[in-house]
Amino acid sequence: MTNKIFAVFFAIAAAASGACSRGTRGSPPLPGAFTLFSDSFSANSSIPSGFTCEGKNTPPALRWINLPAGTKSLALVVRDPDAPSGEFLHWAVVDIPAGVTGLEPGARLPVPARELLNDAGLRGYTGPCPPSGRHRYVFSLYALGAAGYTGGQARLEDYLDSRSLGKAVLTGLYQRKK
Repeated sequence: MTNKIFAVFFAIAAAASGACSRGTRGSPPLPGAFTLFSDSFSANSSIPSGFTCEGKNTPPALRWINLPAGTKSLALVVRDPDAPSGEFLHWAVVDIPAGVTGLEPGARLPVPARELLNDAGLRGYTGPCPPSGRHRYVFSLYALGAAGYTGGQARLEDYLDSRSLGKAVLTGLYQRKK
């Protein structure tokens, strides 16, 4: 019985803390937790239209703190799991230097970071543009124990899975106004 009580307590504490997936705006991130957040939108709230196909289609401001020990580079992946034809990759950036603490909207990526082709066939960010309904846009930041990714989109998942030291997630929502 004690093990069940402990398991329930641990599950509640982990859910309340948001473990490595809490994103915030305006409130401080959890102390010590690898966290991805944005100055542009709060976790699980609407992404402003300026960062979508109905605006300037630039990525929102992103910031992160508390990288896991041993992080050599970062990879950022943005997906829409609600796309009608299955998950849609909006943006993939690899080899972000571990010393970088964020990305500004419209700013150049830090060297040697590079963008992979997304599911629109473009190299770079393709903002939210759901055909209908409200979609989730999942921004996943991977802390990696390696740098120098040489593959393309097809091999990215295996690379991230095999080299990840931690992952921070920020989810935004968007529904087209037109």
